Amino acid sequence: MSRSQRQPATRRRPRDLTARRPGIITVLSAFVMVICFAFVSFAVDTGLIVLTKTQLQNGVDAASLAAAQEIARAVYEAGQTGQAGSTADAIAAARLVAIEVAQANGVYVDADADVKFGNRKYDPNTNSWPINWGSSPFNTIKVTARREKEDLNAPDGRLKLNFGWAVNKESVALRCSGTAYIEARDMVLVMDYSGSMNDDSTFASINKLGRSSVETNMLNIFNALGSVNVGTLPDTPDWPRFQGVAPSSGSMPQIYVTWKRTQVYVESSLNLNNVVLQFTNGNKQTFSGLSARTGTFKGSGSNNNQVISKCWVKSGNNDSGEGTNYGERFEDTNDNVRALYGLNNVSYPYPSGSWNSFLDYCRNDSQVNSAGYRAKYGKLNFVNYLLTQQPENYKTPDLWKTPHYPFHAIKEGATLFTQILEGLNYDDELGLVSYDNYSRVEKVLNTPDASVDISANPITREYDLIDTIQRHKQASHYYSYTAIGSGLKDARELLAQHAREGAKQTIILMTDGLANRRPGGWSLPNSFQWSNFTDYDADGSADYSTSDANVQYAFYEATQAIKQGCTIHTISVGAGGDRELMQAIAFAGSGEFVDVPGGTTVAQMEDQMRAAFALIASKLPPPKLVYDVDSE
Repeated sequence: MSRSQRQPATRRRPRDLTARRPGIITVLSAFVMVICFAFVSFAVDTGLIVLTKTQLQNGVDAASLAAAQEIARAVYEAGQTGQAGSTADAIAAARLVAIEVAQANGVYVDADADVKFGNRKYDPNTNSWPINWGSSPFNTIKVTARREKEDLNAPDGRLKLNFGWAVNKESVALRCSGTAYIEARDMVLVMDYSGSMNDDSTFASINKLGRSSVETNMLNIFNALGSVNVGTLPDTPDWPRFQGVAPSSGSMPQIYVTWKRTQVYVESSLNLNNVVLQFTNGNKQTFSGLSARTGTFKGSGSNNNQVISKCWVKSGNNDSGEGTNYGERFEDTNDNVRALYGLNNVSYPYPSGSWNSFLDYCRNDSQVNSAGYRAKYGKLNFVNYLLTQQPENYKTPDLWKTPHYPFHAIKEGATLFTQILEGLNYDDELGLVSYDNYSRVEKVLNTPDASVDISANPITREYDLIDTIQRHKQASHYYSYTAIGSGLKDARELLAQHAREGAKQTIILMTDGLANRRPGGWSLPNSFQWSNFTDYDADGSADYSTSDANVQYAFYEATQAIKQGCTIHTISVGAGGDRELMQAIAFAGSGEFVDVPGGTTVAQMEDQMRAAFALIASKLPPPKLVYDVDSE
């Protein structure tokens, strides 16, 4: 049989499953639809849960921040008024704000159960910030939103699921908490120790504060020095009254000469025959034909207002050593003045200076002369001499004890500052930098009555130690100039080295003068843009700049601290303070600028300084959310 005659092989057809198993597609489709529906319902309900939890979380975060802000606001207002507010009132207000903000975000919060207050403090042993709930002062607020009640229609009822029946779970319980914290601060006081910080207690401030006020304060300064032996120097200003005896036959009459430098007043029990004046220019002038027993004498003609160096009172045929008939001679010399006021056997009380230099100062200093105190050898001139000629601590170590202004007002304000920090108990820490020609971190104090060493922890919670150091300082303690930029640099570096993780770095800068020192060779970088820091009105242009290189350096160092994350508060004191610079630094540093213009009395300035430091102490950082909080 040929191949062409063979029958073709038949192919088997595949089995028709649909024919053999009718309805299987329907079953499979239904199964797949159930699975798809389960996934869809799961996705829908999961989305609902996530959406609801997000809404709850946003609500409690906003509520806790608002409540913390209310606490910070109450503290700030207390600082502005100088009156401590009621803690209970602040907590009640914070609780109310938390509820209102939560409701505004569509979240129900129970006022009693869901708003908690606590104190968060740094624990150096564990390098952590544990919270002690219920412990004041309150710097931490926790707001909790709960949807846990079985009553699904209650505002805090469990969340009803859209497809809960599909998984036999009608609802789920949800809970979210938000915790806001008012940051602790690591702060550095940057204090001006320049020479001008005693100007308000010198004769230079008479026109501003009044003669009586200045004199009263000077006597307070003298008394605060302690047991200083100044012989019989008088309290009140007066000219010296030299006593002499005019030899004459049969009697020894007394003659007194009150020495006013450009005039003398002579009193005698004798009729005055002649008075001779000799002036420092070498001229002599004789006043003759006198019959009165008293009289005031001064140069006339070319000798008008010339300073008198010697005076003779002629009386009979007497010989003073200057020639026949010159009589009793009087001279305003250091020897005579020391003898007059009992200083010959009294040691000058301080390491620098001398009685002779003080007496010469009384005669020759232009400030003393302008104030009308020339040749008035007394305690007022002595105090002015110490403040203007011997202000450094190594020259007059007792000046730190005295109320010299504005320095004393600043010290009083700093003391109040430490006391407020202690009362707030927000776990703030504090350091101290001083500046004059230079600057330094104040860490060690060694005096006969106090010893402090915070070298191991120069930013410390022991505010009393910082207060002790700053109270033992005086105006021009080291030097007399004003290196503001150096003080800012030291403060910035101190914070960089010792600030705690999680604490807000803060600088409090004060001055009564103008920056007048910078490092040799320093100049402002060409790339520096003032508008990045002093655009007050946000128009793209700088509203403050300066061409003074010393002031530029101060502002530049402020910007370096700002870039490090520091907030900078500033205080400008008195008429000589650079308000524009201090305002610009505070603006750039997101801080407070406080102007202390001074008043008509030192007491007013002291009150103003106290208010300034109280305001800054109460300027708490903006609250922030924290997430490292243990669950309840």
